[in-house]
Amino acid sequence: MSGIKRESFKAKYGGEDSTHQDSNGVAGAMGQKRGRLAGAGAENMLRLQPSIVVPSQEAKGGKLHMSAGQHELEERTFWISQRRSACATTSFFSFLGVCIAIAQNEILWRAQQEVWNPSVYAIVLKISTVVTTIIAIIYMLKYYESIVALKRLSGVLLPPGLSINSLRGAGVINKLAMDVLFLIPQPLPFIDFDVHVWDQGLGRESVYNLDTLLLCLMFCRASFLPRLYGECISDLSSETATAIGRLNKLTIDSTFIMKYVIANSLQVVSVLFFIQIMIFSYLMMCAERPTDNGALRHYANCLWLVIITMTTVGYGDEYPSTMLGRIVSVLASLSAVIMLAIVINLVVSKLSLSRQEGKVLDVMDNIQLRKDLKQSAALVLQRWFRTHLKYYKEVTKQAPAAARSGYERIPEFVPMGIKTRGKRIAHLVLSDVNVLEAINAFQEIQQQKFANELAVDVTELVGSLGSKLFAQERKVQALAEQAVRLNKLAMQLAG
Repeated sequence: MSGIKRESFKAKYGGEDSTHQDSNGVAGAMGQKRGRLAGAGAENMLRLQPSIVVPSQEAKGGKLHMSAGQHELEERTFWISQRRSACATTSFFSFLGVCIAIAQNEILWRAQQEVWNPSVYAIVLKISTVVTTIIAIIYMLKYYESIVALKRLSGVLLPPGLSINSLRGAGVINKLAMDVLFLIPQPLPFIDFDVHVWDQGLGRESVYNLDTLLLCLMFCRASFLPRLYGECISDLSSETATAIGRLNKLTIDSTFIMKYVIANSLQVVSVLFFIQIMIFSYLMMCAERPTDNGALRHYANCLWLVIITMTTVGYGDEYPSTMLGRIVSVLASLSAVIMLAIVINLVVSKLSLSRQEGKVLDVMDNIQLRKDLKQSAALVLQRWFRTHLKYYKEVTKQAPAAARSGYERIPEFVPMGIKTRGKRIAHLVLSDVNVLEAINAFQEIQQQKFANELAVDVTELVGSLGSKLFAQERKVQALAEQAVRLNKLAMQLAG
């Protein structure tokens, strides 16, 4: 029987004629069957729960291998860190290039005044400016490469690498073109000539060096400040803020960061106002230097003029005479109008009461109104009693003795004369000025208290209705999405 069983086992499962091997074969077959069942069950569970990431642990060399979720998290952290560092490096070298260009421009100006040849210094500084610009562009490309990589990790299908198609797919190609356009203007080595601009105010031409005009255009790099603030100083460009903005169909860009900073931070607005004053003063000095012995050829006078202009004072003791200087003055005036409006709005918002402060003051006002209402009611009663007593004594003195009988205490047995006398007393009391003043004051306080309570009730009612309306809109939107899915499913079944 054992031989027959072994033959049948060999015919069914295969293997050698050995009981140990047969048992191994049976165990292997059962293990394979259990493995297939377990694999099918795991696949079904993963289909039902696609969001669950099961960490895989393989014992190879005693090391723990990371799962796909952990690898993606580390990759996202790497790209976020590179984006911040690239933004900081780009801003640093951009502003460093502006400082070097300013130094080169001042050396050229002093050389013209003192008549000496600054060619060596100028060429070295120009080359340094170009080098800083190249480094800024390199790190700017790394910054946008990080943005594209983070978009790709978020599930957006983009071409591999950093290319025009990937930038266009990420929606940042216009921003990159604008940033490069702001970085390109700069003094170039071995390129030096004069530009003639006709000034109507002077009746002659003003001669500017090309390096000076390119330096004025380099101040457009100040537009990198909002990005630097959002990426490296605050958390406005973090992944959390980006995800929340994506849920609300909002792009967290430099425009949004500028709006947030201007609308919420008085300190940052003050710093921006100071930076604008410094930039416009230097631009004014560069524009007015071609004039002969003008007061605005010195930076201190330009600083005074810009401050007086931007604060809308305008003494008129100094004014620009060149066309470029007048353009700078107009730009400074427009910028000052905007900044002053922003500062006023911020001051008003800082001084306005919060919701909690308003509630506390409303409660205190209601308590005070309740006290005033009690005092006013007591005053009305007091004046009414005193006036009634006064007129009662006067009327009773004039009345006959028969009328002042004991029946006047019982209303149903009071004679007609006594009732007429009571009406006359009431009429006299209501005609008294002191009583009327107390009654009017009581009514005013009562109306004010009612208006305050009504305002609080209306505000709470509007807030409650708004929240309920929002919840209903969410339900309607969810029902509409379900209807669309059911319609698509019905079309698939029909097809």
